Amino acid sequence: MRQYIYILIAVFVGCCAVTACSSDSDENSVYSTPAQQAAQGIYSGRFIRVQNGTVDTLIAEGTLTLTATDTLNRARFTFSSEAMAELETIAAIAANVSYANDGFIFYNTSSDNTMTGRIYTDHSITARFSKAIRISARRTVRYNYEFKGSK
Repeated sequence: MRQYIYILIAVFVGCCAVTACSSDSDENSVYSTPAQQAAQGIYSGRFIRVQNGTVDTLIAEGTLTLTATDTLNRARFTFSSEAMAELETIAAIAANVSYANDGFIFYNTSSDNTMTGRIYTDHSITARFSKAIRISARRTVRYNYEFKGSK
């Protein structure tokens, strides 16, 4: 009886090994346009701002502009909203842009500002970023933003 159990385990492990070694048909895609150039544009939508450590929330319409740089897979993001004046004072955030599933992903994880997001095949965009804003000489407030919009 014990022999049959060992044989059964050996057959199971052998099947798993064959399955794990099967070749996938994934191909490396080659794109004619760099990701940052293909993704650039002006996206209109809605910002949600939450002050870090509070429930203070503001929702406002605005734009996110993605501008390609000369550096491969790098772009600059700028923001605009009449209701969120501090967005006008934020220097452009540089982020890496890559192709992902017929859309794009972008990210920046610097200590000063973080940014992540995705642009989908229908040209809609979701972005999250965080920025410290100097309120006065002694006070800095960190805001967390979410932007959802489309081209």
